[in-house]
Amino acid sequence: MKREQIEGVADKVIGKAQSAAGEFLEDPDLAAEGDARQAVGQVTKSYGDAVNNVSNFVKEKPLTALAVGAAIVLVVNRLLRR
Repeated sequence: MKREQIEGVADKVIGKAQSAAGEFLEDPDLAAEGDARQAVGQVTKSYGDAVNNVSNFVKEKPLTALAVGAAIVLVVNRLLRR
């Protein structure tokens, strides 16, 4: 697992506990902060998943990844020239 994936899961768990504590203590600010932390954790985990997928793709198919990268550079170059 990538660092981002681990951080994302940790944030989701902490956010869930924080949200539950906020509901138990009837503190809407704490519950909202927990919900926000859960959302941040999900985004971080999704980013880690994407990085992991790209990394695996590059390791498995380096020439294809190089060709895709070159194509992206060409497209960006054409768009910036306009």
